[in-house]
Amino acid sequence: MMTRFAQRLWALLALCIISVCTPAMAQVTDLASLQTQLQRFDIVRGDFTQTRKIDMFAEPLSSQGTFLLDKAHGLLWQQTTPFPVNLVLTQDKLRQTFAGQTPHTITAQENPMAFYFSHIFLSVFHGDTEQLTNEFALDFSEQNGHWTLVLTPKGAPLNAVFQHITLQGQDDIDVLSLQEVRGDKTEIQFSAQTHEPSTLSPAEQAQFEF
Repeated sequence: MMTRFAQRLWALLALCIISVCTPAMAQVTDLASLQTQLQRFDIVRGDFTQTRKIDMFAEPLSSQGTFLLDKAHGLLWQQTTPFPVNLVLTQDKLRQTFAGQTPHTITAQENPMAFYFSHIFLSVFHGDTEQLTNEFALDFSEQNGHWTLVLTPKGAPLNAVFQHITLQGQDDIDVLSLQEVRGDKTEIQFSAQTHEPSTLSPAEQAQFEF
């Protein structure tokens, strides 16, 4: 059973895949053209709505907020509802801050398995198809301008957590779904994606310096 840290980390790591979000451009028609988009921009910003369905709860858990993904620095995930949470993920550190509380930081040295998973997901952002095909069976399909990419884990430890990971979109990723082996499902809807401004503000830069 995943810890609370692991559950929050999955939400973070899932966001790393949204680097395929792009403004209107050439239609994605196959895996190669989708992968090409992964490398077009260094920064993507936008809004998210996350819904998590857990077997033991009758109603799904929902949260909303904003995100910033920077290829050089990492991921800034700012939940605004139902309560404020600030999460910052870099290559080797994760900091979580609840409103009015002291930030909590975890390093790759302290939890190497968690960061193994983060590096897998970041490989999508970097367009590292070799890494992805080592870990997942990739199934791409497209119909009427809308594409779907299903990632099915080939082996441990990923297949102990996920049945599959599904991305759906048109020019951008619209929906990312994480189906867990134990039956729980997380769905994240993305909106208002932009690549501007193309550099970090001083305040954003400071978030990654911890």
